[in-house]
Amino acid sequence: MEANKNLFWNKAMFWGFVIALASMLVTTVYYSTDNMASKSQSWIDWGIFVVGIIVCGMVYRQSLTEKEEFPYSKALGLGVATALFASLILAVFTFVLHKYIDPNLISEILSSTEDQLLDSGLDEDMIEKQIEISAKLMTPALLSIYAIFGTVIKGLIISLITSIAIRKKSIDGFEAAMNEIDDED
Repeated sequence: MEANKNLFWNKAMFWGFVIALASMLVTTVYYSTDNMASKSQSWIDWGIFVVGIIVCGMVYRQSLTEKEEFPYSKALGLGVATALFASLILAVFTFVLHKYIDPNLISEILSSTEDQLLDSGLDEDMIEKQIEISAKLMTPALLSIYAIFGTVIKGLIISLITSIAIRKKSIDGFEAAMNEIDDED
């Protein structure tokens, strides 16, 4: 049992690191091409998380013996734990990026947001107030905290869906039902 616990956390940490590394690489590519506001970056990031969580679950499931179960709840927990470890690494990366590498990146994001809001036809006073509030909420530290919560939520959503396919039962539903009938006699 203790070996399974260690294996669980080792897989979650390793694959969380792999996911975070891939996500940081994609962010670096988009940053270096001056394309940080691209929607394709978000889609690629989601894809990285889906593939990473699925592979993590499958690798863990393959390391179990034939008789050991990998229920839905444990598969869900593994996916969320993997996302948690990825989120901690990504939070540090987010902080370093916005605080030290490019402190003007937040201003650029706010400027881009303001342009988009102006193009949508909103009132200039309302846009100005919204940008002021956003500027107060977009510090490197707060962005890092948002990254942790957002990444864990993303991992939870992905794990809720993928855990259905990843789980492993030791006996099938029909056999379990037949065992219950035999137990009643």
